[in-house]
Amino acid sequence: MNILKYLDIKSLVKQFKSEGLSMRRRFAFYVFSVICLFLAIIIILLSLFGILDPTDRQIMNDLSARLSACSERIERDCDELAACAISFSGQLESSIQDYLTENNISFDELKNNSEAIDSLQNRLYDSVYLNMQVAPASGAFYILNTTANSNSETELFSGIYLKYINLSSENTVNNDFSIYRGSFYTGKSRGINFHSGWKNESVTSFFDNCDEVFSDGTHYILSPAVPIPDTWERARYIYVPIRDFNDKIIGICGFEITDLLFQLSYKTTNGQWGSEICGLIDEQNGIYSGQFSSGRYNNTDNGFNIKERNGSQVFDFGNEQCIGLTKELTLGNEAFRVAVMLPKTQYESFLRKGQINILLIFLIVAMLAAVCCIFMSKKYVSPILKKIEQVKSKEDYGEQLRIREIDDLFAFLEEKDNYYEKQLVDLENAKRFAEEEARKAKEEYEKAAEKYELAKSEIDRLAEKHSDEIVPEEYNYFVENLGMLTPTEHRVYELYLSGNTAKQIVEILHITENTLKYHNKNIYSKLGISSRKQLLRFAALKQHRDGKEDWT
Repeated sequence: MNILKYLDIKSLVKQFKSEGLSMRRRFAFYVFSVICLFLAIIIILLSLFGILDPTDRQIMNDLSARLSACSERIERDCDELAACAISFSGQLESSIQDYLTENNISFDELKNNSEAIDSLQNRLYDSVYLNMQVAPASGAFYILNTTANSNSETELFSGIYLKYINLSSENTVNNDFSIYRGSFYTGKSRGINFHSGWKNESVTSFFDNCDEVFSDGTHYILSPAVPIPDTWERARYIYVPIRDFNDKIIGICGFEITDLLFQLSYKTTNGQWGSEICGLIDEQNGIYSGQFSSGRYNNTDNGFNIKERNGSQVFDFGNEQCIGLTKELTLGNEAFRVAVMLPKTQYESFLRKGQINILLIFLIVAMLAAVCCIFMSKKYVSPILKKIEQVKSKEDYGEQLRIREIDDLFAFLEEKDNYYEKQLVDLENAKRFAEEEARKAKEEYEKAAEKYELAKSEIDRLAEKHSDEIVPEEYNYFVENLGMLTPTEHRVYELYLSGNTAKQIVEILHITENTLKYHNKNIYSKLGISSRKQLLRFAALKQHRDGKEDWT
């Protein structure tokens, strides 16, 4: 309940909007935030240094290691099967050459000679069968660039193709054949049961560009996974050329690797993250196909797509998706991709478990942080709040808290209180003194105002007396022509009114006495007066009357 009290977010927000956070809650909030921040930094650092890897990274690291192992094994197995195919080719070359020599015919003379072709196949059958037993393959074949029927609408080629009907990862010896293609005479003499897929000769496009394919030092070719004609199975083939004594390519031979054999050879492993599926992928025109260690992914008639995803790949099989990694691998002269992947549902399940584990760790630390905040609040904040209450309710500051900084603070506040009390007394005294001075100043002001009124009345009386001595027509002429004065003349007029003597005006205006006399003459003439005394009398009367009008 105490923890919920401190984590009451709604109450905290309401209090913050109205009056801000209290010291206790502010302290708890800061400590809690700092602990959570340090926790996040520690988790990030542990993740960066690999000590606390996220689940996604752990999965990808394990898949990467598995991918390297699968790539090495596929490359090794392919090289082993290619070595078997090269040995197989050598045996066939020797047997063909011996047959041609014994019968004193050339290879070209085999064409349309069904008897010679049947005889040659009968001799080569044992080589096909024995190499099929030795090699880790589901079938073996050879095809020669000759035919017993060149008049066929479809171009046919003579050869033997043997394929097991059943496969076991432990032993392929003495299995029956599901497919036999070759001479009827050879099959009959060997006691082979002819199935619906039997054909006397085969169709292939290999000889259209065989010289080009093997012209750059390529020793073998690994084909993409393709459907086996007249069957429901798929297979990829590894094949090498058969040459005559002139190094001319006269045929091909090799081995078959069906989806089932690949599945048995590279079984799906159950690792830490569940079923890990490996595969060898082909790509044609942006569409991917291949062979996988799980049969559920081999039946993709329309292929599948691969999309990049944050350092990994998404394998979209239409009705299901997988997450994994791929690595390019060159086998023969063709580029393939080796893949290791997990079903997406399985991958996401482990991700959720990892996220839940990290969240639980964070929540546990957050709860510990909250408990720590409560303890720290009671240990340090509560005594401070209690001290503040003592200060509010009492004159003294109570006992010391034995927290040096806080005790120093309250001692400083007590000292400041004493200082401010003294200042307050001084201010009260100063206030009383200022009030007394203000009272005296007010009395002096009232006396001065009374004297001013008396003086003003006397001035008004004298002005009225002088106005009786002034000829009105002359005064009016004076007032009307003041605007006729030039700026310099008006300046001289104002200086006279200010009480300056002629000598002072000369010094102020930096002019000679003759110049001043010239200005005086012009002023007297324009204003209709004859002396400075008359000028001052008219000016004083004008000021008196102007002031009286303004006051009125």
